[in-house]
Amino acid sequence: MVSRVQAVRAAARMTMKIFFADPQWIIPAIIAPFIFTLVALLLFRNETGPLLLYAVLGGGLMGMWGTTVYGSGTSITFDRFNGTMEATLAAPVPLMWIIGGRVAWNTFIGVINGGIILVIGTLWFRTGISIANPLAFTFATVVTYVSLSSFGLMLATVYVLTRQGGFIMNSLEVPVYIATGTMFPVALLPLATQPVAFILGPTWGIEAIRKAAIAGYTGLATSYWTDIGILAIETAAYFAISFYLFGRVERLAKRNGTLEEY
Repeated sequence: MVSRVQAVRAAARMTMKIFFADPQWIIPAIIAPFIFTLVALLLFRNETGPLLLYAVLGGGLMGMWGTTVYGSGTSITFDRFNGTMEATLAAPVPLMWIIGGRVAWNTFIGVINGGIILVIGTLWFRTGISIANPLAFTFATVVTYVSLSSFGLMLATVYVLTRQGGFIMNSLEVPVYIATGTMFPVALLPLATQPVAFILGPTWGIEAIRKAAIAGYTGLATSYWTDIGILAIETAAYFAISFYLFGRVERLAKRNGTLEEY
């Protein structure tokens, strides 16, 4: 276990160095999600008070999710492009722990991105940074970060076996924005699609964050701690699925021996 934790730290540290060494990563990881969120927030420019803060918080989650799905999508593509796939698979730790470190760093950048959106959104639209329960807000943000990391890790298993990671990555970004209620309540979705929202961790994460930040916010008919509990259960399920899929995928990938083909 110690060696695997070290692998996660090393992978996260290397991803951080690559991120800062190659400025092109800033565009899809920070600038693109921020612009997309800013456009959404402009739709609420004539609103005031809790409704505008509702949109700003949703915009923060959009930034977090956009960076997470992008990071998980490029976690394997980067190795294919640079010819390091064989060395990565030959490491003395399972592939999941290496990818986990990469996804954790990219999700962390998403949290920073979300924080920047929150600050700029509140200053630009003059909502005022007024968090009803700062401690609960911070805790919900941390739990949502862990949940997004686990969800991105689960998605990364798909990218190991396909060279269409960019297409899948772009296809998942907007549907999750809609399904998780980042800019409007989940209750407004068609009834047949609402169960999809309930199995996505970000849905419960943004609900908990909003209940901690906005006084009197109700949202879904659940309490703050119920949202956190459901989020924790789904996060554990994401990790369990990731462990299972990575084991199967890594064995299949090594048997086929074609992963180096970009």
